[in-house]
Amino acid sequence: MGIKKEKKKDYTMTPYELKAAEWCVKNDICITARQVAYGVQRWVIDIERGKHPPRKLLGTTKEEYKFPDYQKKRAEYHVYYYEKYADKI
Repeated sequence: MGIKKEKKKDYTMTPYELKAAEWCVKNDICITARQVAYGVQRWVIDIERGKHPPRKLLGTTKEEYKFPDYQKKRAEYHVYYYEKYADKI
């Protein structure tokens, strides 16, 4: 028998964060987490604009995040773009 590992808890987005994420999807703003390297448990956040495949990369975070911190950071970026551009688009 193997040893059971404790499952790490996911980050659950608030209703406001979900609304912001939905707005980003509808307005072609793609905020994704990308693993730094194979087997390395650290992620960076990529922010892209446009439809797939010719999306334009707007930026990548310099910081690397562990699980579930990268999920929280993605939610923060969704809210940031929603609050900054929701009235302008």
